[in-house]
Amino acid sequence: MKQLFFVFSLIFCAVATATANTPPAIIFSQEVIAIAEDGSLIPPVKIEPETMAGIRTLDFDLGRERLLRIQTNISNAEQRGLNDVVSSVERCYRYIETTTGQQLDRGLMLYLIELDEIPYAYNFRVTYNDSSQWSEVRLALINRDAPLSGLHAPSSLSDLLYDTLPHELGHDVLDNIPQLLHDIDGESSHYTRWFIEGCCELLAKGFSQREDPALYRHFLSLRNVDTVLAEAQMRIDLLSWAQNNDNGMVLESDLYGAAMLTMMAWTESISLGELLKKLETCSGPVCGTDLIAIMQKTTGIAPEEMIERAHSYGRQLSEKIVLASLERE
Repeated sequence: MKQLFFVFSLIFCAVATATANTPPAIIFSQEVIAIAEDGSLIPPVKIEPETMAGIRTLDFDLGRERLLRIQTNISNAEQRGLNDVVSSVERCYRYIETTTGQQLDRGLMLYLIELDEIPYAYNFRVTYNDSSQWSEVRLALINRDAPLSGLHAPSSLSDLLYDTLPHELGHDVLDNIPQLLHDIDGESSHYTRWFIEGCCELLAKGFSQREDPALYRHFLSLRNVDTVLAEAQMRIDLLSWAQNNDNGMVLESDLYGAAMLTMMAWTESISLGELLKKLETCSGPVCGTDLIAIMQKTTGIAPEEMIERAHSYGRQLSEKIVLASLERE
C-alpha cells in the first residue's frame, strides 16, 4: 500500500428538490479522502449499510420526542459498550443546550458498521424523505471485535462522539437563529463563516475537554493552535473566509483552528449563550461586518487586537499540551 500522508473528512447535508405532493428529501453524506505519498487520491470504498447482512435498528429516547436511532451490524454491541455510546450522545445534547441556551429539537441517526478492514478512503450517502426527525445522520466504521467505549475504542467513534457530533449539533443550533446569515453554495458570501465554524469548534472542544482531556489536547494539536494565527495573511483570510473558495485542504483546516481561537478569546468576555441571545434580539439580518461590530461592542476590543489575543491564547494552550505530555512521560 502506498504510504498515506494526508486524510481529510467531509460532511455534507443538502435539501433535494420536492414535488407538490412530497416533502423535501434530505441528503446526508460523509466522505473521507486519503492522499497517497505520491499525491494521488486513494480510491474510496462505498459504504452501503442497506446491503449488509445482520443490520438491526436500536432506538433510544433522548427526551422531548427525540430519538437516538442506531443502525448496526454489530451483533454483540451491548456487551462491547453500546450503552456508553448512548450515554455520551445524551451528555452531548445536554452540553450543547446548556452552553448555548438553545434547544435541539431533533434526534440523531447513527450508523455503527463493523468491518474486517477499515478502508483508508470511503464515502457514505443516505437520503430521507422526511427530515423532521433527524438533526444529524453519521457513520462510524468499527474494526472487527473492537470495544465501543474506553481507551481502546476506535478513533473513528471517539472522534465522532467527542468532536464531530458536538460540532455538527452546534450548526443545528445556529441554523435556528434566523438573524444569522449563512453562506450557501453558489451564492454570494455573507462572511459569517469564521463566526459559525468558530462557535461549532468552541462547542466541540468544550465538550471533549469535559469528557476526555487527553482527546481534547489531541484535537487542539490538530488545529495547530500555537502557530495558526502567527501570520498576518491568515488573520486577513479568516474574516473574509467564504464557503466558495480556492483554499486547499490544509488552509481550510487551519482556518477552522483560527476561527476556534478567535471565539475562545471572544467568549472570555461574554458567554456563548449570552452572545447568541444578542443575535436573536437583532432587528435584521446579521452578516460578517455586523458580527465584527458586535464583537467590538461586547468586548471593547478592536478585531485586530482580538485576533492577537486569540493567537496568544493558542500559544498558551499549546504550552499546556506540551506540559501535559511531559507529565505523562
